Order: sequence, then structure tokens, then C-alpha cells
Amino acid sequence: MHVDDILLIFVPQWSPFQPPLSLPSLSAWLRRSGYTVSCVDANIEFYEWLISKDCIPYLESSVQGSTFDEKIRRAYRTIFEAREDFEHDIAKLRVAPVGAGKLCNRAFLQRSYTGFKAFDSYLAAVSDVADGITISPFDFSVEDGLMETRALEKFADAPPLLADVFARNLINRITANRGARSIGLSCIGQEQLAFTLLFGRLFKELTGSPVLVGGTILSRVFEKGILKEDWFHKYFDIVVRNEGERPSEQILSNIKAGSEITRDVPGIVFLANGAMEAKGPPSPLKPSEVPVPDFDSMPLGRYFCPEITLPILASRGCYWGKCEFCHHGMVFGDKYSSHDSRFVLDMVETLSDRYGVKHFAFNDEAVPPKILASIGEIFPDHMDSGYSFTGLIKFERYFTKEHFDNLARIGFRSLYVGLESASERVLRLMKKHNDLVTIERNLTDARMAGIWFHCFLFFGFPGETEGDAQLTYDFILRNHEIIGSFGCGTFSLEHNAPIHKHPNDFNLEIINNRNRDLDVYYDYKVASGLNASDAIEWSERLYRDSKSIDKYSATNWIPREMLLSLLSRMGTRELVAECISILNNKGVPRTMQVSDVISSESRRTAHEDIIIVNRLNRKVTRIEGSLMSYVKEILHNNEYFETTSHLDPFLDDFVSLK
Repeated sequence: MHVDDILLIFVPQWSPFQPPLSLPSLSAWLRRSGYTVSCVDANIEFYEWLISKDCIPYLESSVQGSTFDEKIRRAYRTIFEAREDFEHDIAKLRVAPVGAGKLCNRAFLQRSYTGFKAFDSYLAAVSDVADGITISPFDFSVEDGLMETRALEKFADAPPLLADVFARNLINRITANRGARSIGLSCIGQEQLAFTLLFGRLFKELTGSPVLVGGTILSRVFEKGILKEDWFHKYFDIVVRNEGERPSEQILSNIKAGSEITRDVPGIVFLANGAMEAKGPPSPLKPSEVPVPDFDSMPLGRYFCPEITLPILASRGCYWGKCEFCHHGMVFGDKYSSHDSRFVLDMVETLSDRYGVKHFAFNDEAVPPKILASIGEIFPDHMDSGYSFTGLIKFERYFTKEHFDNLARIGFRSLYVGLESASERVLRLMKKHNDLVTIERNLTDARMAGIWFHCFLFFGFPGETEGDAQLTYDFILRNHEIIGSFGCGTFSLEHNAPIHKHPNDFNLEIINNRNRDLDVYYDYKVASGLNASDAIEWSERLYRDSKSIDKYSATNWIPREMLLSLLSRMGTRELVAECISILNNKGVPRTMQVSDVISSESRRTAHEDIIIVNRLNRKVTRIEGSLMSYVKEILHNNEYFETTSHLDPFLDDFVSLK
């Protein structure tokens, strides 16, 4: 059996639409240093398993053992009987096989839409019957919460059936085919913490190899002083804080030399003589030291997106680094550095040549303005290269119409930006330091260049008033012509964010979350202005009222990672028009046939009715009486599905097919 120096695992749950950057970045560093590395994206494996035939016996068992009445059980059985139909739909999300032919823009969009809607619907059904877990294409949660010690230990030690079967089968399979002197788990989001502990326990039980955990979450838990000592050696051996390249290399060097695994390793937390010990961090990596990410071990054709999009970085850390609410820069030791734009071009060309990929996502906290301007000047025209890009930026006075024109010319099709608020007073409180003139000019210039702008915003920053919130609400609804889409949330008070270090300046009272003891975010009270409940109400109101604007309502299904794929094929106006056409047809593309949307109960029963499933909108309906023969005929003839009636799940309603 071949034995690697390290086996890197990206644990569930994270986006299934795009490969992560953490494993390819670390792999490139370690392989360049002469170490053998294997990688497994367990996140994409989990999604694949949930929709596979191998999962069906466990789903059917969950249905049978549920407290649902027989009518509801029958509905879920019908959904899972239709698994192959759902799987066929979901396959439309993936890169088309070679020789499949080029689709027209409308067909490409409709494939993406039906694939995503079926994916979302099937996972909703899985979540309904699964014991203790809820999963969607975007989120994962466990019954008792993700940031409470007791709940996480329960998940790791006595996991829900689906999680246990998946984790054991996967780990048994990968350890049967390869050995590893060490195991590295990547945990970059709170949603991954439960599986991190479960995977760590199983790897330690089955292999005995030391388990390292990298990423931001356990580092933040350690920062807060609440990392549990008894998790060491049970779930993991070492927590690698911040950048993992130098610590991981030294750990592998120690293993190879037969030395104490933690000797001379910077930036780690471990247990020594029964007590937790932390080593100081290494100096941040210089851009010149960082190799091009290595995606060789990533299953690029298996992500649920019709174009493979590789994440890249033009900078490390945040060039602005002043926002009161943000602690993201901790990954890079709160330091900032940037690549030369020529290196960025070389990286894009290298990755494109190596993997045959044309789509790239800049995952920077915000691409520095001067780097972005230089990229717009030196990169080849999209018409020559075929490259398409997306990325995150900050609104800046520096940007001109020419900058956005250049970005559009080289292939930028979307940009993501932290608007946060449309109140200049609140922006000053946040230390965001943007003004509405600049914001509107950037949005307008990008729109004129044909670039889609997605705005992130939130309500409830301490000191925000009802009047400030109204300004933001009005801004989003008023500027739908220049805003492509938006995402709205509420203020989160993060441990070690700047505002957390001087709460009195904001008349902010911090409340420890006793029922979420591992949470790196705090509850809080404000002396005046919007409180947390008010912020939720404003967010819900904005989402509710934005539905009256067709553009927002019609495109809100598109995952961030999929938007670039669509915009690389069609302009913003065409995308909006096609999505509105689907919306106006009650969520069903006009060219769909009945079999493209509807599955029916397959088993022969004594029932005087039939169950049908609309795979696009989660609706399950019972058809009986005089409608039976009518519906069966339509299903048999596979006619075009031109419109749908309102369907309530599990009610004796009926679907109108023409």
C-alpha cells in the first residue's frame, strides 16, 4: 500500500458548486517541498451520496420509522422512488460531457434552473426525513445546534444515521486504498465543525495517525478561550492556526525524522503534559513565496456547476482592514500583501492550460483597486482568451468608467461588494468610509459596462436608527436597474472584531451565549437605535418587498458560484429576461415537457388515487376521482408543461396541466 505523508480532507458542509481553495493551496506548498499529498473533497462526496441509490435504503427506513401519518409517508416514498428522475435533473448542473454539443443560451439557463431546483427540492425532502440533520445547497445544521458543546459531542460520538453511514463508508474506502502518516482536516466554516469532530474521531480510531485541523473556526474558538482540552487526542491532535503552510511542512518534517511531532512548529495549539499549549505564529507568507494552487486532486468535473470555476487570490488579507465588524483578516495574521498583476496573469494562464478551465473567481477579501486596474490593462481580451471572471471589491472613488470597461473587456462578468448600508452616517460608524455618490457611480459604471453587481448588506449595526435602515431599504428598491442582486442579513458581533474590543464606544453590551458556548459570535444589547429583533424585521421586510421587483424575484434562485457560468454565456439583460419568463410561467420553463417536471407514484396499489411530485417546487399532490384518468393520460402523453396551479404539499389539491 502506498503511504502518503499527509491525507488532506475537506469536510462537509460547504458549497457544492465550486472546489475549495484551502486544499489546493496547501497541496501546492507541500508538494513543492517534496512531500506526498492526497486530497479528498468529502463535501462533494457527501452531496453525491445523499442523491445516490446507496442512500435510498436509509431514507426509506427513516420514512418507515417516522411518526408521519400514512399519507405523508406515501408522499415521501414517492419522492424517493423518483430518485433517478431527480438525479437526471441534478446532472444538468454539471459540465456537459465532451461531444454533447453547444446549447443555446435559453436551453443553458433552463438546464441550470431545473437542475438547481431539483437539487434543492430533493435535499429538502432528505432533510425532512433525516434524523437530526438539515441540509441544503447552502446550509447545514444539526438538531441541537452547531455551536454548543453537548450537541457537537453528541453528533461526533453518536451521529445521526445518514452522517454515520456516510462518514464510516467514506473513511473505510479511502483508508483501504491508501495510507497516510498524518491526516489534515480543513474546517473553514461553522457548518463544517460537526463533521470535523466526527471525521477526526473516526480517523483516529481507524488509522491511529495524528489528526491536524486547519482553517479558521477552531482557531477562533481558541482565541475566545473556549477550546476544550478533552477534544485533543479524541477528535484531533493539533490545531493549526492562521496560514497552514509553514506549520504543516514542519510537522511533516518532524514525522519523517521521527522527532516529536510538535517540535519547532509555529502557529499551533496542542496538548502537552495534560495542558493546552500554543506556539506563536510564523511570519505571514510573502506573495513571492506562494506557489500556484494545485487542483490535481480535486474532482473538478463533479461540482454542481455547468462551468468549472477555480478560486484564486490576487492578495492575502484585506487592503482596507478597518471595518469595525470584520475579523476575516485573522487568517493572514491581520497582515496584507498582494501579488504582482503579472503573477496573477501567469497563474490564470497556468491553471487554464493545466486544467482546461476558463472561469475564475477572485476570492480576495477585496481585490485591491490598483491591482484590479492593472489586471484590466494587461489581461488579454475575453474574445481572445475566453476567460471569465468574478470577484469581490470595495466601492472606491479611485474606480472610473474606464476601469469597469477594461474589466468587462477581459471577461469580468460579475462583482461582489459590501454595500453594508446606504446611510453615510452608519458607514462612517462602521469605518467603511464610502459615500453614496461613489457607490452609485461605481454601480452605474459597472452596469454600463455590462457587469453584474451583487451587494451585501445588513441591518442592525450599533447606532443605526430606523431612519438609517429606511435609507438602505429605499436604496435597494430604488436602484434595481444598477444593482444586479443583493444579499441581506443582520449585524453579527464577532469575537476579536474591532468593535468587540471597544464596545463602550458604541454603547454596546455584550452577552455571553450560554446556550451556544462555542459560538464565536455574541448576543448583544444596544442602548439606542435598532436592536437585534428590529434588524431581523428590516431584513425580512426588504426581502419580502423586493419580490415586487421582477428582476430581484426572478434571479434570486441563482447561486453565487453559478452566476458567472450564466453571465459568461449571456448578457445581464438576457439573463434577467429569461428568468422573468420562467417566473411569469409560475416557476416552470415554457419548453419543459411533463416528464421534465413531474414524477408519479410507480408502485401498483389498491389506492383509488395517485401521488405526483413536482420536482421543481417541492410540491406533492394527491390526484383522485374523475381527475385520475385525465392526469394519467397527460403523464402518458408527456405533453408540454405550460403552466402550473398553486400546490400545497400533501393536500387533496390538483395540478392543472396543459
